[in-house]
Amino acid sequence: MEVLSGGYDKKTVQKRWLTAVLLLYASLVAAQLTPHIYDDVDRLSATPSPVLLAQLETKEIQYASQAGNPEEYTALLILQCNMGYYYRESGMYPKAIALYEKAWQNYRDHGIRDYDITEFCLKPLGNLYTISGNLVRAENTIKSYLFLAQEQNDTEQETAAVLNLSVVYHNAGNFRMAIRLLETRLSASSSAPEQKTALLNNLATNYFALEQYDTAEQLLQKTSKKHPGTASSLYRNMAQLARAKGQLSQAENYLYTAENELLKQSFTARELARIYVEKAELASLGHQYAKAEDLLFRALGFLLPQHREHTLPAPEILYAENVFISVFDAMAALQSEPERSLECYDLSFHVSQLIRMRITTQESAILQLSDDRDRSEKCIALLYEMYRDKGAPSSMVRAFDYSENSKAAILKETGYRRSLTEAFPGAPLLPDIKKWSVRQEQVVNKLVRAQLSGDVKDSVKHYTESLNDIQLQLGTLYEKAYLKYPDMSGSGPKTSLNSIRQQLQEDDACMVVYFYGKQHRFTFSVSAHSVEMYREDNTAGADEMIREYLSLFENPHTINNNPSDYARKAHALYNNLFPFPVSGKNLIIVPDGLLSFIPFETLLTAKSGNVSYKAMPFLLYRHQVSYLTSASFYHRPPPPVTGKKLLGIFPVFEGTPEALPYSIEEARSIDALTEATIITGNNATRNFFTRNAKNYGILHLSTHASGGNFVVPPGIAFSDDMMLLHELYSMEFRPELVVLSACETGIGKLQKGEGPISMARAFQYAGAKRLLFSLWKVNDRATAQLMAFFYQHYESCGAAAANRKAKTDYLTDDKTPNTRKSPYYWGAFVYYGDLQQGEKPAPYYHFLIPAILIVVFAVILRYLSRRKTIR
Repeated sequence: MEVLSGGYDKKTVQKRWLTAVLLLYASLVAAQLTPHIYDDVDRLSATPSPVLLAQLETKEIQYASQAGNPEEYTALLILQCNMGYYYRESGMYPKAIALYEKAWQNYRDHGIRDYDITEFCLKPLGNLYTISGNLVRAENTIKSYLFLAQEQNDTEQETAAVLNLSVVYHNAGNFRMAIRLLETRLSASSSAPEQKTALLNNLATNYFALEQYDTAEQLLQKTSKKHPGTASSLYRNMAQLARAKGQLSQAENYLYTAENELLKQSFTARELARIYVEKAELASLGHQYAKAEDLLFRALGFLLPQHREHTLPAPEILYAENVFISVFDAMAALQSEPERSLECYDLSFHVSQLIRMRITTQESAILQLSDDRDRSEKCIALLYEMYRDKGAPSSMVRAFDYSENSKAAILKETGYRRSLTEAFPGAPLLPDIKKWSVRQEQVVNKLVRAQLSGDVKDSVKHYTESLNDIQLQLGTLYEKAYLKYPDMSGSGPKTSLNSIRQQLQEDDACMVVYFYGKQHRFTFSVSAHSVEMYREDNTAGADEMIREYLSLFENPHTINNNPSDYARKAHALYNNLFPFPVSGKNLIIVPDGLLSFIPFETLLTAKSGNVSYKAMPFLLYRHQVSYLTSASFYHRPPPPVTGKKLLGIFPVFEGTPEALPYSIEEARSIDALTEATIITGNNATRNFFTRNAKNYGILHLSTHASGGNFVVPPGIAFSDDMMLLHELYSMEFRPELVVLSACETGIGKLQKGEGPISMARAFQYAGAKRLLFSLWKVNDRATAQLMAFFYQHYESCGAAAANRKAKTDYLTDDKTPNTRKSPYYWGAFVYYGDLQQGEKPAPYYHFLIPAILIVVFAVILRYLSRRKTIR
């Protein structure tokens, strides 16, 4: 449904602008630079054109370098806002955003006060951020003028801010948050009739998104259709309701009315194009496919007036505009030829990447990538059908590429940017991006803490404004960097399936890669000898099976109370996840979706009626299991060792309800087995860790942790404080290994493609490439035993092998009773990372050459012995 922004109309802008210009022009005409700037403002207002705007871009830069007093900065501000306005009207959103950002920076840097910055800059800028998918920046910008409106007791602007903020929350999928915001505003103020209509409309839109259609319809019936600024959007929403009820003819009538209402007003190409996309969707539902395609090409024509043919445009002429994605996705669904559909989808991916080029926060990028993820599923499904029907291996390889491109995109991009910075330390832009990114995460951390602590509003306002400044800097840097380093918007150079297979042969390994979509789950089985692709269509049934299995690990008693139920479910899930034979010593799992929470080692490879856990046929016994967030991480070179010693953090929390008594035992074991610096009790502070972590090769944290919830982000505890997610994002280190001996360090909100937003992922983001972490609330005593076993083996065989041996040692330990050998106690810890040297089988020639030498030496000895006998 259509959500309304608290925007502005063209007449209001021109009227207010004219008043401001006349007053300022009369008082400042004597200034040297000011009259020239206002002359250009007048020219732009009189005859706006692309040619004039292009000329003014150069002049604006010159004016900015020459301005030196308040009058000149104010005149420049008015020019920048007007240029932003006309670029926005022309649909050139990146240029409009750039000009509004300059204006906002100018306003703040030079303390300009006699100008309505909210109306002429911040409102359009916030709306443009929303349109372009940069939702975090949109939220911060809108909050800036919300705070300003509240300070000035400007109820009209405050309502406008609430409207725009509700659009951001709606686009982010936070429908209930948007509803709370809108209902609070409706009950707290007597808004003007048009604003009240917009509030009700947005409220209806969010109830519609929650599929509460009756409530949405009742709200729309309360709205007035008389206000020109809201009428078109209201009729579009009524069309959506009619469509949901299957009333396609009525929906079509509403859309035609919406178009007519739009044409009565000042409108943009994207607004008209969106209506035509919705008309096309209706035509498609009515099986009028030719009509639907024609409507889509007309929508495309509004956005690309220079492209008038009924052909797909070249990627080079596209720009960052979400409506393009709607057009191409709809076109893809209409095609009868799979290759034609894939061509349309690829154009959507291209536009999505253009949009991401100015997104500077993980949160906004994840939301943008979520839509890409759904599109990837459709592409993989098309290629699977081609592979099944024609048996073409190339189709399977392409499907694998779509799967991998949709995974861990932000981690890949961060890692690639870090590797570029390290490879070219004197390269431009990248060090600055790193510096400002660190500042951004530090401020976000402070903002989150202020919100959680109920800190005074001034603190939240201060951090929000700081974020605005930082993100302005980052936006400019990102735009330049993407032009200089095109691969930065993805994972960098692509990893080929053939190179993965070669590495698998060296490692005697099999890789199983999952893609978990809405409709299907795809599985790729990759080995040195073959690549296979499988599809599971009953994802609802698979989801239920996975959730039932995960519920077994919610407490230590569930499995022990009914081992046979566990055995049945563990074997059934194994059969579901491995519909093919698995060979090789090493099994590398690339999970996805809910599978990110499954400890595969605990699955049973055969039926079992045994009540002795040691005797159960765990996958652990058959293969050495390790995990990766993306198959492309399999080829990463080993991280440089920052120090040979281990840093162990053991807060213990003695004398509190959170005490970890066996943590001291764990610390003693590790200290005896490795070269370690052990920090315990009150010395194990957050500040100590942040100052010293980068100096150690192994980081071991034995403490409490939390996967977070909808309010509190994931965090890990130190003796004095919790470290939250964003603080870890702001750090950077390159340890050989991170061991998170704590509860739920792999648990967090599940995001499509990126996986759980957990503390473990935060360590990956900060630079760790090898991690051992937990998937549920672990037992203190069992964890201490497992970690002791782990470090007994680590030096000789590496992390993956040591993790496996620790678990088998635990299972076969005669001192441990059978009830504590339940997989609840040992199965939580999973290893993510590459295989280290000790974990790989030695190449055959390492054995062959010594064998040949032994044989040759034996022959020589025999020959010499025979000669001696003859003598």
